[in-house]
Amino acid sequence: MDEVDPQGLSKSAASRPVSLTAMSGTDEGAVGAARRPKLIFLASSFPYGRNDTFFGPEVRELVRQGVDVLVIPVRPRGSATTPDAEPLALHKSLADRDILAAALGQLLDAPRATVEALVSLLRSPRPSVLLRNLAAFPKALWVARVARSLPADHIHAHWAGPPSTVAMVASRLSGVPWSFTAHATEIYAGNLLREKCRSARFVRFVSTAMMERARSMAPGVDDSRWELLRLGIDVPEVVSPHRPNHPSVLLLTASFVRGKGHEVALAAVKRLLEAGEAVQIWLAGAGPLEEEVRSRAHDLGVAEAVRFHGYVPNAQLLDWLAAGRVDVVVLPSDAEGLPVSLVEALARGVPAVASDVGGVVELLGDGCGVLVPPRDPQALADALASLLRSPERRAGYAQAGRKRVEREFAVAPVVRRLRALLGFGDAA
Repeated sequence: MDEVDPQGLSKSAASRPVSLTAMSGTDEGAVGAARRPKLIFLASSFPYGRNDTFFGPEVRELVRQGVDVLVIPVRPRGSATTPDAEPLALHKSLADRDILAAALGQLLDAPRATVEALVSLLRSPRPSVLLRNLAAFPKALWVARVARSLPADHIHAHWAGPPSTVAMVASRLSGVPWSFTAHATEIYAGNLLREKCRSARFVRFVSTAMMERARSMAPGVDDSRWELLRLGIDVPEVVSPHRPNHPSVLLLTASFVRGKGHEVALAAVKRLLEAGEAVQIWLAGAGPLEEEVRSRAHDLGVAEAVRFHGYVPNAQLLDWLAAGRVDVVVLPSDAEGLPVSLVEALARGVPAVASDVGGVVELLGDGCGVLVPPRDPQALADALASLLRSPERRAGYAQAGRKRVEREFAVAPVVRRLRALLGFGDAA
């Protein structure tokens, strides 16, 4: 990828986005003489912070398949949590001197188009959504100048919220086509969905349930360019049979926020212990409600069976799953899209029990896992007991789940289709 300075106007070694060929092990010459397409990849914080870590496999595979990727986090937060993707990133805050200078330059160069783009944001459905879009507007103007200076062939954003707003505005002002992936709860905000679906080359959803959610949020929306394409993950070629742990280990990976079902999981563990099951639950995550969950564990008398691991890097979670340290993954949420934590568990032969919400049935249905009603500790306890007491049942669910992941979520075929949607043709 060509060098781009922090304003996207001239070359600067200080901000050079290093080619991912080193990261993927691909030689530039190995992809043939054809020019490598250039993609601007927008996300909320990736490769920084704790929220976007599951984009790594697709970025690596895009590079392996011959795409030059420039990652731009709209609002980078925290340290690099996907370190091998950091050399690709232009790390700029939501608004700094360079961003504002580029925004002013864009306004002076094309005042009418810039003002029209700003006015288009006034259609945001609520004041809170409008404020988030306005806060990201200078970054969008900067991205437009970066896109022209590369020049980029396409801009793709993850999330239907501010990152796709940035991509839409940057595309409008730069002339570079754009698209976005809508995931889960961000769809509920209805952030300019009609406008985005009208102007994007395509709109990718990772589950049919979230497609239906988008239709309900924006009745009459143009869905002619909607595509269902799962999020690609790395699927191990071989999965070793897992021996049961004693006590059995349940894993719940989720931030300590409302709606993730920690209190439901603890109540289910209490029932399992009272029924004579030897069980522990590991809680991997961080968040504002952690102390409340700790107190709840003490109140229920299950504190000795609960392990609070704090934030656990994704690589470590995958090691736990692959090494057989976890018997069942559990996610008793009130709402979900299509949780990557469950997909990664199934890919490594670990069965899952989760609430029947959002797109979870698309993953665990048809015997690929166990679905339970949300906010029902007894149903969750019964489902877990049936798995923990039957190695054959666990193995059956694990095998079926693994096959589904191989068919629908393996990163190489997912990215081949994504590459075609981006207009980059077949991978070299």
